[in-house]
Amino acid sequence: MRVVVVGAAGAMGRWTLRDLTESEGVDEVVAADLDGARAREAAGWAAARSGSNGTARVSGLALDAGDGQALRRVFEDADVVCNCAVRVTNLPVMEACASTGTHYVDLGGLFHTTRRQLAMHDRFVAAGVTAVVGMGGSPGTTNVLAALAGRDLDVVEEVEVRLGIADFAPSRAPVPVPYAIQTLLDEFAVPAMAFREGELIEVPAMSEQEELDFPPPVGRVRVGHTLHSEVATLPLHFADRGIRSVSFKVGFPADFMDKMALLTGLGLADTHPVDLPGGRVVPRELLVDRIIQTATMPGPEAAPDDAEAIWVRVRGRRAGPSGDPALAPRDTTAAPDGVLRNPPRDTTAPPDGVLRNSPRDTTAPPDGGMIERLAECVVRPHPTWQAGAGQLDTGVPPSIVAQFLGHKVIDRPGVLAPEDAVPPEPYLAELASRTMEVTLTTSGPALAEGAGGFGGRSAAQPPEGSRRPEFARRHSQIEA
Repeated sequence: MRVVVVGAAGAMGRWTLRDLTESEGVDEVVAADLDGARAREAAGWAAARSGSNGTARVSGLALDAGDGQALRRVFEDADVVCNCAVRVTNLPVMEACASTGTHYVDLGGLFHTTRRQLAMHDRFVAAGVTAVVGMGGSPGTTNVLAALAGRDLDVVEEVEVRLGIADFAPSRAPVPVPYAIQTLLDEFAVPAMAFREGELIEVPAMSEQEELDFPPPVGRVRVGHTLHSEVATLPLHFADRGIRSVSFKVGFPADFMDKMALLTGLGLADTHPVDLPGGRVVPRELLVDRIIQTATMPGPEAAPDDAEAIWVRVRGRRAGPSGDPALAPRDTTAAPDGVLRNPPRDTTAPPDGVLRNSPRDTTAPPDGGMIERLAECVVRPHPTWQAGAGQLDTGVPPSIVAQFLGHKVIDRPGVLAPEDAVPPEPYLAELASRTMEVTLTTSGPALAEGAGGFGGRSAAQPPEGSRRPEFARRHSQIEA
């Protein structure tokens, strides 16, 4: 199998490259980047660190994603292309893959680009190849977890995706960004999308904030709405099962959240030119330049010491004996895990507008007939690779899915979201083999009845007696 990694010298692409070179059954990996020297450096870096399983030939080359002819020439002999470059390259790289009959996987299109990518479905069907769009950690793993959690439910009413990020490593950079700065600025500045009452709506970026207690070491994190691809695809996946609500929120360390709020509040993430006495300036261009320049400040940079907590909460019903979901057995007792899940009708909020956990509340769930599943994955830096948690859970999934495509584990042509393409069990097994384990817990009637063959636990869940996630929080909406 021959794989081309576009954007291989980037913060995430090099870990996709590294995982491919460490995997059995991968014969050749081409590291492609706009900067040819950096591409060759990344190729040499990955080849020098490949483990005992790594047998792939690795090379690097310069490749401009805006040059369709060059893309087609490089992709002609490839089985799969992993696009780890910025999302503006998604469509041209996909066009080239459709032309050359090459499978495709990327890290996400931040909702709007994702929807344009889905429109290319017929092109890929005609070419007989597959594009899996949005296959990092989030989107990507989050989508697969949502599909798994809702797989045996006849009605799926609500999906909530939450991502909590913590970083304990010292840094002298004024704004130590965890991933692509342009994507990050869009997440804090561009209006987000949510799916409510069966319709897509626009909400302000980082609005309706709430504080969640993620599992250690992440801990309490303030999260808010951001533009993300899960909201573009999960409503389609669950469309025939009554989906009413899909939302995505992300949160970072408190000081980082405050810095980003200040920068965006001052308009420094704006992409429109501003005329000043000294000349015309695009605020975002200036901000990005300063962040990049100060990110390389000399200082005692430590090994990665970050953590990410991914969790996906799905609420729905299974059919009763008649096949009618409304006749599913009802349990009106309190949730067995003692976690309050207040009904969305509760719209009270503290004065500062940030919703906080309410662990003292012990009221039973408002609808005992509902089944609620919580899938979570807590990621820490790789013990030997020196890859940070964010690099690991974003860079590795494209490699896994590229191998699924090359080895026909995924063998369905078209443009597919992860929840429609990726088989959960083998995918979770691959994550676990790379130190990323997933737990799946169930509350409601399914606890007594079993849960679709999982018995309320995923195949990747740790043994009995290990820590299970407990999120005690108020579930209500706050006006921005």
